[in-house]
Amino acid sequence: MRYFPVFLDLESKTCLVVGAGPVGRRKISTLIKSCAGTIIVIDPGAKNHPLLEDESIQLVNRPFKPGDVDGCHLVFACTSDHEINQQVTRACRRKNIWCNTATDPDQGDLVLPAVLERGDLILAVSTCGASPALSARIKKELASRYGPEYASLTTLMSRVRKHVLPMGLPQEKNQRIFHAILDSNAAELLKKGDRQGLHRLLQSLLPSGAHNHIQEMIHALF
Repeated sequence: MRYFPVFLDLESKTCLVVGAGPVGRRKISTLIKSCAGTIIVIDPGAKNHPLLEDESIQLVNRPFKPGDVDGCHLVFACTSDHEINQQVTRACRRKNIWCNTATDPDQGDLVLPAVLERGDLILAVSTCGASPALSARIKKELASRYGPEYASLTTLMSRVRKHVLPMGLPQEKNQRIFHAILDSNAAELLKKGDRQGLHRLLQSLLPSGAHNHIQEMIHALF
């Protein structure tokens, strides 16, 4: 495995996207969803697009200059011009700044996985650049296995954890509780919208000290 798998916290970080075409806009969209602090977009021919009107975007309508990478934490070279992308990559390398290169991923420092989002549940698949088509195929298979109800299940498990851990039970007991919920039909109940069924299930699996919080745990999940 050549690459180190990691999720980055980009809040308050400055990111640069060079090129605002279809590839660049996909990167911009992901950065916005990731709550990146500031997103600088450089493209001399950038056209009006709703995505570029986001308050986190600083649009620069001129060609890229090497000094544009100064102060950036993450850079994406997304133009259709191989030479310009190489200029961006070289500028980043001189400043030890992480860079992803659209036209030649091997020349950059990172490749982006195929991503499936279910709320706070994020499933990422990568072949380290060997076969994006295979990554996309596996993502599609994961999407059929982990439906939208898993966003609610993730929220539920977070709430359960919030109320169970402060009870001071042994770690082994906590793990049994969490896994009992995951091994149950909780996901199916969420998928069906069976609020009462989920309430009964949690009442049977959670310690009595958490029963008063079940309504809070399942609030707005349906």
